[in-house]
Amino acid sequence: MTDTASRHRADAEPADGRTRRPTRSLARSLARSLAYDAVLAPVSAQTLADAMLGEPQTAGRRWRRLAAYRLGWRGLVGGDRVGQPTAGVVFGYGLLSAVLGLMSWFLMLLVVTAVVRGPFWGFVDHGPIEPGTWGGPTRAGAWTAHGLIAVPCVVSFLFVLRGIAALQAQLVRPLYGLAARKWVLPATIVLAAASLAFFWSWIEQL
Repeated sequence: MTDTASRHRADAEPADGRTRRPTRSLARSLARSLAYDAVLAPVSAQTLADAMLGEPQTAGRRWRRLAAYRLGWRGLVGGDRVGQPTAGVVFGYGLLSAVLGLMSWFLMLLVVTAVVRGPFWGFVDHGPIEPGTWGGPTRAGAWTAHGLIAVPCVVSFLFVLRGIAALQAQLVRPLYGLAARKWVLPATIVLAAASLAFFWSWIEQL
């Protein structure tokens, strides 16, 4: 096996030598991605602080540990590699990650809202059925309609959150010495801009 092939294998496997299971539980993967999304904003704030304090390698090690957690590995992704990013690169990646982290929080809020106002609609809305209510004029019909509409929305939001976690984890790979695909940075910039536009349009409707 060539050195290049060995390096690629090291990047693709856990640092403790265990191979990845292709049939890993989808529920566990979603749960780890949601946990990753939940800490994305505060860890991004730490990354910005690391850049301003001139400690870019600290940020790299932190993201490497989080990447290992998201993938369910006991070891550290990339072994003992240490990236050599500049403070400017770390700050830029931290800023993009912060936007994605805040967007993740917003989507999580929408998930909770969709669950409460969907499958559990009848427990939180005790008022009369207004004209135009989905599934009306009966309460049972309205409850059913709200649940049927909310469930696919919740599932969609969960998979969007999983995608955000996967994209951001790819974005910060250079911070701890691993290569990221060329399309990752442009895609992250586009997603961050779209997230800000989506959030702003939501605020305008309030």
